[in-house]
Amino acid sequence: MATVEYRGATRLYPGTDRPAVDGLDLEIRDGEFMVLVGPSGSGKSTALRMLAGLEAVDGGAIHIGPTEVTHAQPKDRDIAMVFQNYALYPHMTVRQNIGFHLKIAKVAKSEIARKVDEAAALLDLTPYLDRKPAKLSGGQRQRVAMGRAIVREPQVFCMDEPLSNLDAKLRVQTRTQIASLQRRLGVTTIYVTHDQVEAMTMGDRVAILKDGILQQCGSPREVFDRPRNLFVAGFMGSPAMNLLPLHAEDWSLSFGGTRIDLSPAQRAAATSREITLGVRPEGFQIVGANDGERAMVEVVEELGSDSYLYTTTDGDTAHPIVVRSGARDVPTRGTTIGLKVQRSDVHLFDTATGARLPD
Repeated sequence: MATVEYRGATRLYPGTDRPAVDGLDLEIRDGEFMVLVGPSGSGKSTALRMLAGLEAVDGGAIHIGPTEVTHAQPKDRDIAMVFQNYALYPHMTVRQNIGFHLKIAKVAKSEIARKVDEAAALLDLTPYLDRKPAKLSGGQRQRVAMGRAIVREPQVFCMDEPLSNLDAKLRVQTRTQIASLQRRLGVTTIYVTHDQVEAMTMGDRVAILKDGILQQCGSPREVFDRPRNLFVAGFMGSPAMNLLPLHAEDWSLSFGGTRIDLSPAQRAAATSREITLGVRPEGFQIVGANDGERAMVEVVEELGSDSYLYTTTDGDTAHPIVVRSGARDVPTRGTTIGLKVQRSDVHLFDTATGARLPD
């Protein structure tokens, strides 16, 4: 096990003007489960491949423990990769696939058998050791890929969107197994995903990237409760935070009859009076149409224990707003409702810069 540190790490592909990863500074603690998350093209997979030695580092450095590995060969980094497509050998059994790298390393047969049996027991694969990948489900194949990584006993696990080929139910089940397994093994893990629900539920910490630049790094609760900018606010959380651009007349905002006065610190940090009001779907209170911000219910999304209302406000400027409702007495499509917010549920951002205003 070891720490991992990116120090100003940059990757610039030939023929491009903008780095795929731009001056990444990030430290992953020993035994930590770190999730890199962002939309397609954000640089998260490139950052992982730089660590594994599969992409060149054009600037900065990468350290594993006390050792700089910026230009080291992949085989010399003591890293195990788990890929999106499993990368199993179809002509080999599960047992042979899991033990393949140990065989190449000329580990004794008895030691290979012991490690394979231990990994199979850990991953509930013992009944399938003599099957070939074609006879396994997607989730079982992914566990075989995990087993192959585990038996190597690496310093670091690198996982590149390992669940993206699975169906929705299996993804939920497998992500729980991976997170639980990582905590039992205690191996430093960097996990890449575009799915912010995976990021929120699996990681000890989450690093959000956009256009190759690190936007924020913190615990799932930190990035959810205190997003650093508009991008993080709109990306983390499902459904996303509602972001309403408003004008601060006399340094105060008004929504649904609620007046929100900006503090002296917020006024000093704002570059103008154009302020974006952020409220998560659960931050709204549904009231009578005449008691709050009037909004028309366009779509009702029933999820059993919760419902989400997709609404549009009736004001001079119509804003789409998603509101979480309870399971009972859900307003129907076409209904006009009122929306109110509590000051404690409000996030404020500078519209021009996107930066969060101080609380």
